Amino acid sequence: MIRNRVLAVGVAAALSLTACGGGGASKNDPYGLETAGTIEAAVSTDQPPFASASKAGAPQGYIVDVTNEVAKRLKLKVNYKASTVPAALQGLTSGQYDLAASGLGVTAERQKQVSFTKALYWSTTAVVTRTDESASQVTDFRGKQVGVVTGTVQEAFIAQKMTGARKVQFPNQNAAVSQLLSGNLDAFVVGGPDAEAYLKQYKKLKIATSAPVDHPTSMAVQKKNTKFLQAVDAQLTAMVGDGTFLRLYKKWFTEAPADDLVSVWPALKSQLGS
Repeated sequence: MIRNRVLAVGVAAALSLTACGGGGASKNDPYGLETAGTIEAAVSTDQPPFASASKAGAPQGYIVDVTNEVAKRLKLKVNYKASTVPAALQGLTSGQYDLAASGLGVTAERQKQVSFTKALYWSTTAVVTRTDESASQVTDFRGKQVGVVTGTVQEAFIAQKMTGARKVQFPNQNAAVSQLLSGNLDAFVVGGPDAEAYLKQYKKLKIATSAPVDHPTSMAVQKKNTKFLQAVDAQLTAMVGDGTFLRLYKKWFTEAPADDLVSVWPALKSQLGS
């Protein structure tokens, strides 16, 4: 009987420890992280300038810099793991990751699965083509092969704006750009900053047309982990206030923050001198 009681207590304790993972804060882990003291972060390194891989393979970019600064202020480490956007979002819901450290469009559909940090950028959608392509409007791509990364917000753009286009899905941006350069695609739809980054790399590419978006770009966290989300947003607010946010922004972008982003962060207005 005593042995059975000991086993029952042991099982109950084990279940209790399992239930505390991911979102359950404790004295040693006030942020409810999957690994105490470390942010398990999924990063898509084919999203320049938000995130890309250095020659040594380490993640770099605007989102990476922001994540590292937040982690430093929270006295946490970051463990980056390469992932696609769909896999990163799925990894948040399954408890594999604490943070999707990529440039993610905030959509109502995604908000059903994950929670988003405060806005980090306000983007555009760009239709990238080769320089020899004559199409210059979204309506010019009927019957043409238009690439897009699976699971991105640009899929909806093609469906809603590019009537008659033949959507071709890719696992990542680099694969789509490669097919565009080789002539197997007529266009590739991607976020504006990403498009600009590829134009700097490849002189044979251009932005045929672009359009503003109606949502911010942010990072995502587990929906249940409100403590971590609050901690990240608090540090982002502090970074905006002390000028760190704008410094990191200017490191990676040449254009000024969009008015929509400034409306989210009013302190940026005075820092921009307007």
